Amino acid sequence: MERKISVTGTKQKLYDNLKKSPEAKTGDSVKSTNIIPVHLIRQWCYCPRVVYYMELNYISINQPSWVQQGEDFHEKERLLWKRRNLSRFNLDDGKVYQNLFLKSEKLSFHGIVDMAIESSDAVYAVEFKLSNKIAKRKDWLQLTAYAMLLEEKFSKTSPFGFLTGKGQHVLHKIKIDKQKRQEVLRIVNAIKSMLEKGIKPDSSATAVQCCICEYINFCNDRM
Repeated sequence: MERKISVTGTKQKLYDNLKKSPEAKTGDSVKSTNIIPVHLIRQWCYCPRVVYYMELNYISINQPSWVQQGEDFHEKERLLWKRRNLSRFNLDDGKVYQNLFLKSEKLSFHGIVDMAIESSDAVYAVEFKLSNKIAKRKDWLQLTAYAMLLEEKFSKTSPFGFLTGKGQHVLHKIKIDKQKRQEVLRIVNAIKSMLEKGIKPDSSATAVQCCICEYINFCNDRM
């Protein structure tokens, strides 16, 4: 069984290093580069206004405790994968990459996938989620976006991906189908249009989502 691992560190550290790299252009933003970070797709699914406040209003907020908990969980999973095999995914062989940076000018988005598995004829995205309740639209679409980026990078198909939760037996195998791919592209275009026009979008969030949103104080019509 072939099992090679490439490790690059935590997502946040990698993002920080990318910002400091000589290749990084001073003053570049999502709006100016027209390249959307994958995490904005997930945020848009939660509520389009979150993306508006993050990217156009530059509002600084205190991150909730679960953000740090998520970072700690990702680091724990990264270390555990140094001694795990691929049997959990029912794969016989593959090369494993962790915290792999991906970017596509064609797709107009970029991101850092938690883990990627490259087999002889396919490539699979793997995302670690702190919550066990991970079979949600925003998670599917985030995974799909990474799968699309992996396909372009490795020139291999990505028929499905994996969402793993807290606990050894929490694993969701997600089919990367045409419908999910089209929805990812639709959301990316919607984000780009919003950034270009600068108009605050309507909120799609529920009352429960609004109650735990860090930006609730800026939504006068949602309070």
